Amino acid sequence: MYHFFIGDMELPLAPEKYALRLPKKSEVLTLADGSEMSLPRPCGLREISFEVLLPYFADAPLVRDGVQVRKPIYYMNRLAEWAQSAEPRRLIIYRTLPSGEEIFNTNMLVTLDGYQVLEMADLGFDVRVAINLREYGQRVTKKFAGKL
Repeated sequence: MYHFFIGDMELPLAPEKYALRLPKKSEVLTLADGSEMSLPRPCGLREISFEVLLPYFADAPLVRDGVQVRKPIYYMNRLAEWAQSAEPRRLIIYRTLPSGEEIFNTNMLVTLDGYQVLEMADLGFDVRVAINLREYGQRVTKKFAGKL
């Protein structure tokens, strides 16, 4: 069982799937003799993308017990506020077995890289939202204590 939290907001349904991508930053250099050489670099910031279904009715059959369900407009407004603020939020993906045993968790600061609202006639009043997140790279400053 999956629980998805973005900041203080729990998504009413866990996405069917999500993708975690580590972009490659390595470069390939072409040398004067025409041969190539790989210049390895650390991976870039992790990117997470998923689609979430926002049910209109709280008694939808897929909704888990104990999860507060609000109307889709609530979640869309929260996403819009986040997009405007450009502040990082904590993404927590909590995974448990049916027995309640914890498997492993994802806990990271992310920024909203974009989202898309997908309304389809076959969803009725429910709304599907595609969300793209990027790991937040915290700025680190170092103080130089030596003499120049």
